[in-house]
Amino acid sequence: MLKLSTPSRDPFWLDILPGVRIQFRPISVADMLVARAAAAESLGTKVEGDAPLDRNTTVAAGAAFTRSLALSGIVAWEGIGDAGGKPIDPNPIAINQLLEVWHAFDAIDRLYVGPALTRLDEKNV
Repeated sequence: MLKLSTPSRDPFWLDILPGVRIQFRPISVADMLVARAAAAESLGTKVEGDAPLDRNTTVAAGAAFTRSLALSGIVAWEGIGDAGGKPIDPNPIAINQLLEVWHAFDAIDRLYVGPALTRLDEKNV
């Protein structure tokens, strides 16, 4: 049964890496649609008829999807600084730099994006 309720729009914190926590907005329908568009854009003209996509193309689309959701969802963070160790606030450049750190990207994908994609599979809990 699909249980309808007013979803919380309150930001929440996730521990991403040791000493690093990030505050995220809940993922909205609009965020999900923008992320899908980003994934489709990364595919670009690489899709020709029914030809199978190569691994690099599909990986790039998945990365674009996660990157889009992180850019729209990150509100604040703790434990992230510039090259000199000075704390910095999240901004698109810093978020993109963070997403180039594999462990951070993987944690954001697993802990923030993944649950939004599997919510229906878990009986809407």
